[in-house]
Formats: sequence, C-alpha cells, structure tokens
Amino acid sequence: MKRCLLLLLFFLIAAAARSQNHGTIKALVVDSVSKQPIGYSTIAVLKMKDSSLLSYTITDKNGAFTLYNINQAEPARLLISCVGYKSLRLVLELKKGDAVTDLGKVLLSTKTLQEVVIKGERAPVIIRKDTIEFNAEAFKVRPNAVVEDLLKKLPGVQVSHDGKITVNGKDISKLKVDGKDFFANDPKIATRNLDADMISKVQVYDDREGDPDHLKPDYEVKKIINLKFKKALKKSTFGRAMLGGGTRDRYQANTFLNKFQDELQLSASASSDNLSGTGIFGDGFHTPVLQAEPRGSVQRITNGTVNFNNKFGKQLKVNLIYYFNNDINDSKGTVNRQQFVGDTTFNTFSNNINHNGSTSQTLSGRLEYGSDTATSIKYNPEFSYNSNNGSSTTNATGSNNFAPLLSQSINSSASSGSSVSFRQEFTYYTRLSKKGASFSINHALSIGPSHSLNISSDQLLSYTAALQSDTLNRSAKNTSNRDDGNVGAAFHYPLTKKLSVTISASTNFDRDEGDLFTYQQNLQTGLYTIFLPDQSNNLTRKQWTEALHSELMYQFTDKISLKAGLAGQLQQVTNHFNSYTGDLDQHFNNLFPTAELHINKVNINYSEDLQQPAINDLQPITVVYSQLFSFIGNPDLKPTHRHSFGVNYFDFKTQSQVYLNLSSRVTVETNSVVRERTINAEGAEVTTPINRNGRFTTYLYAGAGKTFKKSGDWQISTNTNLNGSYGHNFFEVNDQDGYQNTIAVTLAQEISANWKDIIELRPGYSVSPAITKYQLVDYKGSSFVTQRANLGADFHLPNKISFSSNYTYTYNPQVAVGLRKNSNLLSLSVAKMVQKNDHGEFRLTCYDVLNQGISTFHYATENTINDIQNQTIRRYFLLSYSYRFNSTTTK
Repeated sequence: MKRCLLLLLFFLIAAAARSQNHGTIKALVVDSVSKQPIGYSTIAVLKMKDSSLLSYTITDKNGAFTLYNINQAEPARLLISCVGYKSLRLVLELKKGDAVTDLGKVLLSTKTLQEVVIKGERAPVIIRKDTIEFNAEAFKVRPNAVVEDLLKKLPGVQVSHDGKITVNGKDISKLKVDGKDFFANDPKIATRNLDADMISKVQVYDDREGDPDHLKPDYEVKKIINLKFKKALKKSTFGRAMLGGGTRDRYQANTFLNKFQDELQLSASASSDNLSGTGIFGDGFHTPVLQAEPRGSVQRITNGTVNFNNKFGKQLKVNLIYYFNNDINDSKGTVNRQQFVGDTTFNTFSNNINHNGSTSQTLSGRLEYGSDTATSIKYNPEFSYNSNNGSSTTNATGSNNFAPLLSQSINSSASSGSSVSFRQEFTYYTRLSKKGASFSINHALSIGPSHSLNISSDQLLSYTAALQSDTLNRSAKNTSNRDDGNVGAAFHYPLTKKLSVTISASTNFDRDEGDLFTYQQNLQTGLYTIFLPDQSNNLTRKQWTEALHSELMYQFTDKISLKAGLAGQLQQVTNHFNSYTGDLDQHFNNLFPTAELHINKVNINYSEDLQQPAINDLQPITVVYSQLFSFIGNPDLKPTHRHSFGVNYFDFKTQSQVYLNLSSRVTVETNSVVRERTINAEGAEVTTPINRNGRFTTYLYAGAGKTFKKSGDWQISTNTNLNGSYGHNFFEVNDQDGYQNTIAVTLAQEISANWKDIIELRPGYSVSPAITKYQLVDYKGSSFVTQRANLGADFHLPNKISFSSNYTYTYNPQVAVGLRKNSNLLSLSVAKMVQKNDHGEFRLTCYDVLNQGISTFHYATENTINDIQNQTIRRYFLLSYSYRFNSTTTK
C-alpha cells in the first residue's frame, strides 16, 4: 500500500515539474466588421507535425478564451472556428519563460453564399448549440485500438477501467451508432468491440429524449454519445471471435458480428465463461480488464444478444433486441452473528452452501415515428420469460454468554419456478401553435404471472428444556399475478415570457394477487399432504390511484428560476386475505407540495410521497416459519409518509477541464414500518411490523476531477469521489425502544497516466470508515475503517507484445475471529499480436497470482453484528486466441 501512495505522490510531483515548461494563451475573438465579440467559438491548438489535437476550449459569451498548460517547446498552430465564419489558422510562437501569451483581439470574417469551400484541415472539435462534435482523425490512437481507446483521448471524456463513461463529469445514458440505439442496455458492447478506425466523428449531446420541453434540471440530464461511421463502412460486415481455456477447467468464449447496409444495422454477440466476473477479457476483445475484487460466488454465465436497427421512410425508426441469459451461481460461506439482548449475547455460527440457476429470454422493441418533427409517437413493447431453480443447506450452532451450546440446526431447501411478463409503454407528444407549448399522452401496462415450488427441511436439536427438538418438512407452492397499468396526460403552456404552467393528470390501477399453499410432510407416507392453514394465504391487493399535479415555473433571469407545485392524490386500496379473514378496505386523500429553486449551478428541491405497507405485513395472522422464527401480521399499519429535501451543484470548466459535482438529500419519515422483535432466552424470535416516527436518512456525494493533459505524449487525469450517509433508525427489541445511528463514508482517489499509448498506470486508494452507535439502549456499537490500495498497469512493448497487471490490497480490521483481515490480489496478462494486419492475438493470463482472493463483509444492524466470508474463485491460468475480421463493400 505504501508503494501505491508513493506512486501517487510521484505523479503529482511530475505534473508540477512539467508545468514549469508550459504556458498560457489568451485572446478575444471578435467579428471583423462589427467588432462584436463572438461567443462559443471553438479554439483548438494543433501539433504542427501531424495536426493532432493538443488542447481545446470555447470562448465565453464575451468572446474571451484562455488555454492553460501549453507546451512552449512544441511547434503548434491555433485553429479558431465558428459556424457562419471562416476558420482562422495562426502559427503559435511561444517564448520559453513567458507565463502568459496574450494574442489580443483576433478577427473572424463571415462566409458568403458564393464562397467556395476548400477541402483541407478540419477543426478537431465543433460545437453546435448543445452538441460537441469531435473529428476522430484528429486524435491519434495506437493500431488496432477500439472505440474505448479513442474516447479516452477526447477532451472532457473519461473512461474508467471497468468501462464506465463520463462526459464533462456526467454519466452517459446510452451510446448510439449513426443515430440508432446500439445495444442500449450496455454501451461497453460498442466501445470494446468496434474498432476506432471505423469512426469518423464522435458526437456528444444532452439526453433530452424523454424531456423535449427541457423541464428537467440540468444536473439530472445525462449525456448521449453518437458514433458516426466513415462513409465507406456504411456497407460492411465485421466482427471478432475468441476462445480460451485454462487450469481448473476455466474457459471463456466470445463472438461479435455486425452487418451494416445503409440504414440497416444487424448485430449479434454471444459469450460463455465460468470466470465469475473476473473479467479476463472484460466485456470485449481488447486489453483485459482484470477484476480488482472477487465475487462471493463461483459463477458460470452464458448469454447472447441480437440487435436490429432500421429506418423505414423518413419518419419511422425500429429497434428490436433479443436477449438470452443463463446464470449459474455456486457459493460457500460462513456467517458469524452476535445479537445483544439485555445482558445476554447470542452467538450464531453457520456454514452455508447455495446453488442458484436462472434462465431468461427477453424480446424488446422501440418504435419511433416522427421523432424529428413537432409530433412524435413512441411505442416500446417487451416480452420476457424466466425460469429458476436453487438449493441451499445451512448448518448453524447457537450459544450465548451463559450457555456454551443452545442448539444445532440443519436447514435445507430446494426450489424451482418460472415467470412470464409483458410490458409496454406508449408516448404521444406534440408541440402546440404557441411557442413553448406542448401536449403529451403516456400509457404503461405490465402483466406478470409467476409460480414457484419450495421443498424445505428444518431439523433442530435443542440443548435446553424450554425449546423442543423438532423436524419440520414442508412444501410451499406459490402462484402470483401482478398487473399494473396507467394512463396520463400533461399540458405545458407559457403564460408569459417568464411564467409557464404545467398540468398533468394520471390514473393507475395495480393488482397484486398471490396464492400460497403450504403442506407438512406425512412421516408415514412421505407425502406432503397435511395442509397448514396458518402457513398458507390467498392475498389480493387492488389499488386505484388518481393524481392531479399543477406546477408554475417563473424564470427570473437566465440563471434563476423557481418551480412550485401541488399534487393531489386519491387512493382506494382493497386488501383481501384468507377466506376466513375479513377484507381490509382503505381510502387515502393527500395533498403533496413540490418546490424547486434553481440559482445558477445550484438546485434546491423538496417533495413528498406516500408508501403503502406490504400486504404480507397487514395479514392478521401468525406464521410459524421455523422453531426459531415466527411472524405476526398487523392490519393497523399506516402508510409511510416521506419528506425529501435535496441540494445539488454541478459545474464543468471547459478551459481548465475541471468538474465539480455535489449532491445531498435528506429524507424524513413519519409512520415508518419497522419490526418489533421479541427474543426469548433460547434465541427464538417473534417479529411483528409496527409504525414509528423519527427515522431519517441523509446522503452526501461529492465528485471532482481534472484532466491535466489529454493529448501529446502524456495524458494525465484525476478523480476524487466522496460518498457518505447517516441513518437514524428506530427499532424495538423485547419492549426496549432505541435508535441506531450509522455513519458510512468512502473517500476514493484515482489517477490515470498514459505515455504515448505505450505505458498506462492507474493508481488508486480508498478509505471507508463506518461507525454504528445506539441511543436509549445499552448495545455494543461498532467502529472500523476499511482501506484499499490498487495499481493497474498496461504496457505496449516492441514486437507487438502487450503486458497488463492489476494489484489490489484490501484491509478490513473488524472481522470475527478466524476470518482474514487482509488480502493481496495480483493478476497478470501478456499478449502477442499475430497474422496479417495484426488481426490475431494470443494471450496468457494468470488471475490471483498469490492465491489470496477473499470476499468478506462486516456490518451492524439493530442489535446484531454480522461477519460474512464467502468462497471466491481462486488462482487460475488461461490461454486464449482472438481474431477480428472486416469486409467492406464500396459500391
């Protein structure tokens, strides 16, 4: 860990040293005729040798710009461009030692209609309103690079080692190819499988697809990346394939195939592996993503996806996706649980073995008509089928500080089930004749029947007279149907230039129906024929909700606005329990205020909502699940009323490439649903849900990042993230009321440094303190600090050889006796490119070289402290071969 910290310090010192040979350029861009400033012009510094981008920015609304950290020894020229003006090129003459070079006023001339456009050097960056367009050819990447490598070069774009993409500090919502959704659920399929040299332009813009009136605050708006293919590739077939096998029967296979024909895009991917997400190949076929932390199970997964895109005429776009997934998880683990009740401490130590398998198939569609006009219609259907099976065995031993052995138990179960679901969403939107006015209709429908069967056996051997030894063998068959549908309409109208109103109305129907039949095994026949009415139920909830929401928005200035609204809600809820229990009918009428204040880059908001208690909690019956656990329902439960207050701040400085993102939210509840628990001297527990006031939670996030240099020989960027939460939760154990106060904080620092695409280093460090204390009760608190240091490294060596490594050190001091406190996880990989145009690659990988991977958790809740350690996938070697191909038709 010390080595990682020293490496972090080294990069900071190196960055500071390099800044002594760099200077700052500033100027004012104005119209050559009117002498008025030209705002939002694109300013780019290009390397004289190959026109690659060294730095870029845009002018502010006053036409001014400043470029920092410009290498004074690098011959370069300045390219200034703006829509409607002739581009201007200036050779930069920077003198060493001059901290600031002021170019004064720079004049741009307007274009004429008869002007002849001369093909030549294109601006590497063009900004049109809210769209940033990068010329891919201006960013040099290594041979055989994928789109992810190209994105790492773009100013304002950051790609983490796990493939997550942010633009100017904001997450992306989807990635498109030539304006069409491309495996919308997983952008990494495109970024890690498409070659960078296929791309002509990269466009980045705000995701306002579901917000055409721009009513959503800016901090909530994510980004969309659109990859524009080169014209020659509009008709092409290309793809990749790979196969790998290794020790301990480890394997992985992947294939990716695309056919593009004008407006038609047909893509398919398939993969299968038993590597438990250790990500030797990541999600694609480039430099492997070596997993930093192992999962708590051994996983075998097989999946496949087919993506179809086409455009029919000028108005209709069709996107169809078929997805298949088979997931098998096997896990082994130990749990040590301490439970404090008065002067008694109950200890439960258990070993768990679990097997879970699931198969799912989904066919979804997205149809858009008239999306580029004033009226648009969108329809999204989805059909899915899921099946699952599982088994588990738990061996547990119970004791307390007065008795070394209270009980021993063996619990096992086997289950299977399946479900079918259909969902659809429909949206109609149209702009009205008055500027800024609109009307929309939305509809959603969801239907989801399912069924399951569970066979369980609970064997308890008691060593106290008050608790009898017993064996419970049961069969539980569950059938459920969940239907949900709603229809809504919204009307937005500007009353004046500064005042607008939005009125929306909706009605929703929700039906949740379930039958549970539980039988005890007849020991004489071995059949499950003894019906258990207290373990069975026939639950049906029907809920109608009508809502009307009106909101006024006043725009004081361009940077200050206020929204204030009132939402009326009517709810009619019918709860049907077993035939021998009467129905529970409920009616609720509520008014919820909403408010949102926007001041420059700060957003302050307030809202309220109501959450109904689960129908299972409302049952007026007692359910005995096992000898050690029983449940009593409470039909008098009230809905939980939540008050939510949030503050957000977001800013990105284009010229300095710095972003800052701050957000905080406080949620206060009345009538929170908590569990009242009674625990006897033998550790047998009875719970019942009750309402209590006083729960609140607070969340805090702070993120900051800076790109020191995004081109030339070096690329250096840093990210700092702070996540924190504070919870004040009510609980009751054996008639003792108390509060659990929990503070959890994680501070993480990451640095990425790349030199000429030959060496890439990614050091990082995180520290996570967690504190749990109690009020009104004498319970033992918990306080510990988890630390992690990691270093990822990639080397592209001569003779087409590449080397990758990832090392992670984790330390958790607060674990139970017998569980490991620390681990060293080191993974290595070496690859050699072969065949014509380097289309083939052999790779040898070793995961967990030191064979120390572990998965441990420690947490406190109410009056218990839990320590968990799970089995993980351990060291293995894997040899793989991959091949990529491309066939282009130019006719």
